Amino acid sequence: MRWDISGSLTGYAVPAALLAVAFVIKLPLLRRAWQDPILRATALLLGIGTVVFASLPPANLHRINRLVGIPNFASMWVYSLLTAYCGACLWLIITWREPPSAARRRRTRLVWMAYAVIIVGLWTTFLLGDHHAERLRDLDTYYADTPWMREFVLLYLLAHLVSALVAAGLLWAWYRELEDTWLRRAVIFLQEAYALGLVFDIAKLAAIGARWSGRDWDWLSTYVAPPFAIVEAVLVAVAFIAGQAGPLLAERRRLVRAHRRLKPLWQTMLTVTAPAAPATGRVSGAALRLELRRAAINDGLLKLAPHLCAVRRERLRQVTAAAGYPESVARGIAAAVDIRIAAGMLHAPPDDRDRALPADGRWRFVCVPDSELESVAHALKFHAPAVERFRRQAVATEGLGSRV
Repeated sequence: MRWDISGSLTGYAVPAALLAVAFVIKLPLLRRAWQDPILRATALLLGIGTVVFASLPPANLHRINRLVGIPNFASMWVYSLLTAYCGACLWLIITWREPPSAARRRRTRLVWMAYAVIIVGLWTTFLLGDHHAERLRDLDTYYADTPWMREFVLLYLLAHLVSALVAAGLLWAWYRELEDTWLRRAVIFLQEAYALGLVFDIAKLAAIGARWSGRDWDWLSTYVAPPFAIVEAVLVAVAFIAGQAGPLLAERRRLVRAHRRLKPLWQTMLTVTAPAAPATGRVSGAALRLELRRAAINDGLLKLAPHLCAVRRERLRQVTAAAGYPESVARGIAAAVDIRIAAGMLHAPPDDRDRALPADGRWRFVCVPDSELESVAHALKFHAPAVERFRRQAVATEGLGSRV
């Protein structure tokens, strides 16, 4: 027996849950910036979408009808919300795409006036129509030939069709202007969602048109169209979740990678200073762990500062570059060798440390800039043989003690 997604609770629960998650993600921003029209439009869109798909399972439609005591009242409830959802879609895209202006305010006002008129038309046609037989899944085709109920169904379908067409056109024009990666991905998801919305409308209208011509294509409306609406809602939710959570996840991934890349240099610093206590509790995020690792490295470099030498580092950079290493790699190897020699000096006997300090004072003692820490760590991990070779050469050239 095949699973009928349009008649199951799960089929509608998934998009309802995803829309609710997207709505909850937006709530903190909404509280802080309620005056932002983009946030208000997003919250309205996601909130209405959640309620619509929570209401759509046939069992829930029946409960709404029984609660109100009017046959098929749930259809008016859902179609009115769906029409408001369509208006919120256009409001959001216009507000999202265009800078604040009088023209933008006029467009959004026209959108809401048009969809408010459609909602009034839905209520009017429903109240005028004969809808005594409760239909939970095939209302659109069952009442396709019924005066006023026919107009009731066509109103919501045409409202949805127009919003999908206009939204897809606006998004396509906007997509070509975007540079932000995550925003482009969100727009792609929305474009795909509205394309599926068009398929939903076409299937519904084809089934209704078949009824008018005496054919039975009700399966298009009852079984084919709903899955497209479900996937459309899923893609809308994914678009907003990706747009909001995507940059946060990308930033966290960047921090984790930076933390991991610094590990070889941090391990070297453990031979110089005692390790700091690990980050724990609610504040032990990726950013804090990275800052603690950088702080531990800088503490070690500060302790090594009297033994770090700019002249040695520049000479080593020239030697490594002459050996065929790219400039960025040569700088990292030179700094890594300087740090390894300085660490050796720190632990060397006093006589060896004294011989390491030149009498003419020509050497300039410097630390490694934060911007070069990752290149030094990269050299320690991927060019360890070269670092050791150049270290031995530098020790021999400078006449340092054998235990440095």
